[in-house]
Amino acid sequence: MKSVFILGGTGLIGHAATNAFLDTEDYYVTTFSLPPVPEDGVLDPRAKHHFGNINDMSDAEIVKLLNGHDIFIFAGGVNSHFIPKKPAKEFFFQANVEPVEHLAQLARQARLSKFILCTSFYNYFHALWPELQLTGIHPYIYASVEQEMRLLNENGNGLTTVALRLPYVVGLVPSQVTAWKTYAKRLHRAEFPLYVDQHNKATGGSCYMTAKQVGQALVGAANESISSKSYTLGWSNISNEAFLIQAKRALRVDTKIKTMTLRELQAMARKEAHTNELAGREAGLEPVAYTELLTRMLYVNPMEALDDLDYHADNVERMIYDVFTSL
Repeated sequence: MKSVFILGGTGLIGHAATNAFLDTEDYYVTTFSLPPVPEDGVLDPRAKHHFGNINDMSDAEIVKLLNGHDIFIFAGGVNSHFIPKKPAKEFFFQANVEPVEHLAQLARQARLSKFILCTSFYNYFHALWPELQLTGIHPYIYASVEQEMRLLNENGNGLTTVALRLPYVVGLVPSQVTAWKTYAKRLHRAEFPLYVDQHNKATGGSCYMTAKQVGQALVGAANESISSKSYTLGWSNISNEAFLIQAKRALRVDTKIKTMTLRELQAMARKEAHTNELAGREAGLEPVAYTELLTRMLYVNPMEALDDLDYHADNVERMIYDVFTSL
């Protein structure tokens, strides 16, 4: 049996990955997560669980921790919605890029055979739409693209590196507050308008998949037949309008969804950017420029990932409903 080390084991993706690897009965699983320790009954007793901040450990301590494992999964880092103190580019680089590059080097020292990174599907759109200059405008996307590139550059000398670009992931972790809670609160306050074009037609959408599917894809990526590569994952392409309606139905709220033209949306974004500026903060996704992405179809055709990683069909719409019903 092989052994997998999951950084971020108590998060949505790490939790799903732990279950997926254990369910194959072909892997031992070790997780490493930030405190606090979850309440009794949440952690799977079939795995070994450690808690702390791996960035505070010495190289020798990390190599010792990784010894005996075969596969490293990075399911940590800071997400795109965090608004750090300025400069955000430096913050996201230190939080998301440096640890991946360094841990990959230490994984090679510990003789692991594969390092799998969970990164963002924004990397795909950066390559698809170079005219938007996403990495030059958005600190989070800059770091995400740099993270993927630097990991792939670490491939070789006994270590295979794989990057999985994830869309929006929906799922639940026992006894944990879902990251969609803030979204739900804003929807209650009618702070999520629906963007419309000059013909008053709703625009924009995104790709979604379940955490269970991500776990299955990680198991697929761990297979020896998978070589160094980036895969763009996804399952259901859903319009912003359909997502908002489904969230409203699950929350059982009567809040009317506002409609807003691009000009009005950009005016709102400028206010948000000014508020951040006054607070000395900078968003990972620059608010005004991000309106361009909000009005586009961020859709994915994941056929290559489906063929190679072999993750299965799942009811994304039902999981969206379950997530918002839990709030």
